[in-house]
Amino acid sequence: MVFDPFGDFETAGYLQNSLGLKDPNEVKQSEHLVFELGIEDAISFLSSLKSINYTSLLKVHELLFSDFYPWAGCDRHTLAPNLAVFKGSADNPRHTAFEHPKGIKLAVDYALRLAADYENFKAKPGEVMGLLAFAHPFLDGNGRTILLVFMELAFRAGFAIDWAQTDKDDYLYALSAEIGDPAKGYLNAYLKPFVVDISNRDQWPELIAGIKGLDGLDKENMSYGSLDDPEIQRIYAATRYYTSSDPGSD
Repeated sequence: MVFDPFGDFETAGYLQNSLGLKDPNEVKQSEHLVFELGIEDAISFLSSLKSINYTSLLKVHELLFSDFYPWAGCDRHTLAPNLAVFKGSADNPRHTAFEHPKGIKLAVDYALRLAADYENFKAKPGEVMGLLAFAHPFLDGNGRTILLVFMELAFRAGFAIDWAQTDKDDYLYALSAEIGDPAKGYLNAYLKPFVVDISNRDQWPELIAGIKGLDGLDKENMSYGSLDDPEIQRIYAATRYYTSSDPGSD
C-alpha cells in the first residue's frame, strides 16, 4: 500500500516531495542526500539551545528535510490528525501502534523530562529512545530526527551510544519490542553495552551519515489507517497514549 495521506500521490509524488518522486528507491536516496546536507546545521542548532523542547524537535526535522519535503517541521497531528500509524500488519503478533496524533507532543515532552534526569537517563537510555520512537512525530524522517535529538540529549548527560557497534536488524527488533511493551526494558538491555563516554560533537556528521537503517521507522513494514475505523479505535482504546496516560499530566 502506498502511503498517501495527502491523497495526491499520482500528481505530487510521495508525500508531496519537492521533486515529485514516486519510485521508493529514488525517494530514499534523495531523502538521505538532503539529510546529510542538513546534519551540520541541525547539530549547530541543537548545540546552541539552552534546553531542548518539542519545538526544538520540529525545527531539527525542518533543518534536515525541508529541501525535500515542503511540510518538514510539521508533525502528524498538524498534517494528518486522523491518521493511525502502525509497524507491522494487524494480523502480525508484533503489530504495534505508534502514538495517537493527539498524544505526540505529550509523549515527546515526557521523554524529554526523563532525559533531564542525567543519571537515570544514562542507566536507561532505551526508555527515552523508545518514547521518542513511539511518538513517531512525523510522516517521514522520524528515525533520523529522533536519533540526532537523542544524541544531543545523551551528550548533555555525558554519554553516547557507540552506534557503529550496533546491528540494524537487532536494533530495530529491540526498538519494536520496546514500543510494544515498554515495561520489559528491551531497548535498555540492547543499548546498555554500547554506552560510552563522550567529550565533543566533532565526529557526529560522519558517524550519523554512516549509520544504516535510520529510515527503518518510516519505510520498513509500516501500515496505516483511519482513526474513524472502529477496529483502530478499539486498538487505541486498549493501548497507552499520552493524552491520557502521561504520568506528568493532570
